[in-house]
Amino acid sequence: MKNNDCNNRNCLRTTHTLSDFFWFLLLGGIPYLIGALAISNYSIPWMLGYLAFTLPFAASEIRFLCSHCPYYVQQDGRKVHCKAMWGPTKWAKPRSGPLSSFEKTMLYLFFFLAFAFPMYWLILQWQFLIFYLISIVNMAWTLRRYECPRCMFIHCPFNKVPQSVKDEILKETEGRS
Repeated sequence: MKNNDCNNRNCLRTTHTLSDFFWFLLLGGIPYLIGALAISNYSIPWMLGYLAFTLPFAASEIRFLCSHCPYYVQQDGRKVHCKAMWGPTKWAKPRSGPLSSFEKTMLYLFFFLAFAFPMYWLILQWQFLIFYLISIVNMAWTLRRYECPRCMFIHCPFNKVPQSVKDEILKETEGRS
């Protein structure tokens, strides 16, 4: 079931490469860039605030989501290497198992705030708003369609690996304990 070449369906992605990160950066960077451009049309200080405001979200994502992920501890060293982050320090201690209700709440809150921050400026420029919403939908659909069904992080709230595969992974994990 596990396979490094995950260009076919029904396999789990066991590792990520730098090109996977660049793909994700492009996919997730488009709405971020659109939001920044919409804000910059009205105020450079607010755009810089938006950029600064979203930096803590990466740190919170490491704490509340990534620290539970098997990709987080997969490679030796102090740097995270996965499709969503390449290079930040592994500052949070690894936590195996599912996210707590608090962690899920914080994660959803941070995602919502990062999504909602540029809304005022986007509403003032409906063309940017349309592109922003399309890029968000495209990002969510693409991840849900191509990444979430192949992710080894079975406790992620977005994981879409079939339950039979999750059960198999849990059996393997329990067998190693």
